[in-house]
Amino acid sequence: MQVHGLQWDSAAGDFPPRARLKALYVNGKFATHPVRYRRGLVWIDVTGADPAGAFWLDVERGDAAPGHVAAWLDARAASGAGPGGIYCDRSALPAVEDAAGSRDHWLWVATLDGTADVTLPGGCGRLAAVQDYPASMVGLDADLSIVVDRDYWSAHALP
Repeated sequence: MQVHGLQWDSAAGDFPPRARLKALYVNGKFATHPVRYRRGLVWIDVTGADPAGAFWLDVERGDAAPGHVAAWLDARAASGAGPGGIYCDRSALPAVEDAAGSRDHWLWVATLDGTADVTLPGGCGRLAAVQDYPASMVGLDADLSIVVDRDYWSAHALP
């Protein structure tokens, strides 16, 4: 697995200096305002209410569920924003992929155990990043993901 860069996400806004790619929340308890669209930032939709404004749908306990995936991807595609992505942990990945069906989408999979050990089901979305280091391992109030897709990195990260 080749690493093309690092993506950081933080509910507290605690990012390292010169971070080239940050994931922020467009809605929910940790929403960042104002929402600014530019290179170096990708947005996470925790409620499922903003498929046109967020690149990632957050599928985890207390946020969106696998049952929201198909409608969210369809709404994002209909908005003209292009394919979006689904953030989930390894255990939710099979249900997420089943819900996504044949829809074009990206994946951001959490392991949060210091490994990038992700087995993708057949016929699934395109793996963009693996969130393998939690805040407790990086010394910031932020989680660290390795970006494993060159196209995703090139399209979103600061040069």
